[in-house]
Parts: sequence; structure tokens; C-alpha cells
Amino acid sequence: MKHAGAAEIGNVVVELDGRIATEARKYAHDKITPLARYSPELTEFAHVRLAATGPRTITVHVNLDVNGTPVVAKAEAATFEEAVDAVHDQLHSRLLRMHN
Repeated sequence: MKHAGAAEIGNVVVELDGRIATEARKYAHDKITPLARYSPELTEFAHVRLAATGPRTITVHVNLDVNGTPVVAKAEAATFEEAVDAVHDQLHSRLLRMHN
């Protein structure tokens, strides 16, 4: 599938609440950045928030700016890796559907 010319999202901001391990920042950044290759248009910005929303629940919320169109996904899981992977899969599917 042809992308909009960018292999990576140029600006990915990852916010962690104080209860999330710092290695989650790199993990989230590395999973979200390459989603630009699936976007039908230029995706220059992503905002990622990770928060501990329960004793065993991590919530990840991502906003992408696809040439002015917001693409949003949210996922919850027991670990930050599982939550980021789930939100990555949601965004991947949404970006591919935008090609139609």
C-alpha cells in the first residue's frame, strides 16, 4: 500500500503519568512512529498518553494528525506493552481504511 511519502511520523510526543515505567516512552515512540507508512496522507504529529488507571490497568490514548484529520485510538491492558500494541493495531487498521 502506498503511503503519503513519509516513513515515520515526524513529531511523536509521549506523556507518562508518574506510575508508568520510563521505558514505556521509548516503546510507545518506536511503535507509533512508523505508522506514517500506512497513512493515506502526511502524518506529522502524534500525541501519546500512558496512564495507570487502576491497580493492574494501563490506558494508552493516541491522537494522530493526518493532514488535519484527527485519528484517535484508546486501549487498556495489564502492561504498557500490551496496551501500546493494541492501540498500534487499532491505528494501523484505521489508517488502512482511510485509503478507501
